[in-house]
Amino acid sequence: MDPEESHKTGLKLTKKIIKPPIVARVHEMMKYKLDMMSKMWTMQPSVSSLIQVAQNMTALFVYQCEGNKSIQELVNDDALLRRLANEKFDVGISEAVGICGLGLFEALKIPSSIATFSSTYADVLSKSIGEPAAPSYVPGGMATYGDRMNFLERARNAVEGVMGQKIFGIIFSKEIEIFRAKFGSQFRDYGDIIADASYVFTNSNPYLDFPRPMLHKTVSIGGVAVQVDPKKNVLPKEWHSILNERNTTVLVSFGSATKSIYMPDEY
Repeated sequence: MDPEESHKTGLKLTKKIIKPPIVARVHEMMKYKLDMMSKMWTMQPSVSSLIQVAQNMTALFVYQCEGNKSIQELVNDDALLRRLANEKFDVGISEAVGICGLGLFEALKIPSSIATFSSTYADVLSKSIGEPAAPSYVPGGMATYGDRMNFLERARNAVEGVMGQKIFGIIFSKEIEIFRAKFGSQFRDYGDIIADASYVFTNSNPYLDFPRPMLHKTVSIGGVAVQVDPKKNVLPKEWHSILNERNTTVLVSFGSATKSIYMPDEY
């Protein structure tokens, strides 16, 4: 959806790459990216701020999944669906911040699926696959405290966890409506689709993350792409000179959603 990120696939061996164009409605919303990205730095972690973010996310994901009749569509693109079906994939892998990818696997009858999440923990995924919630000692995604909480912090953590499930549930349900409009009312609910995933990959490091109850199908793969071979980690000349100016350098990345170029000047 973000044209600035579309080329950052990290793929080296894959030959067949299909990139559906950005839907017109999404492209229009992305014009206000600067305003949205700037607010990410000043927004306070709360239920109300989560709702505000979720409203934008719902519109973006639903529009991109549904497509637009003025350009090539996704779910409604029969030629694309036939092309994908003819590949006869054995497994499909999709990030579950939206259900569109897993929904496509369901429509294409791909026998196995893997749900991924680029954060460390998602209440809605854990609930869907049957992992127990533990808000008394597992901080949620909006928590500003650790695993040692007082009573009020635990209560707030529990409420925010439920709200997070509801908000993601709204996003997923809106996307499922698109599939049901195309394939019929018998199309399965998002909870059943996620529950059938063979694995759930999270961007968590088990040595650094808070301990929590997990099923064996949840696999923490944080840092899996890090190369330890110095011969494969040759930096560009510019970065090599910057990092060698001092004895110790700490590089901090806030991810693609909270970009440092939009950080307020006072920070």
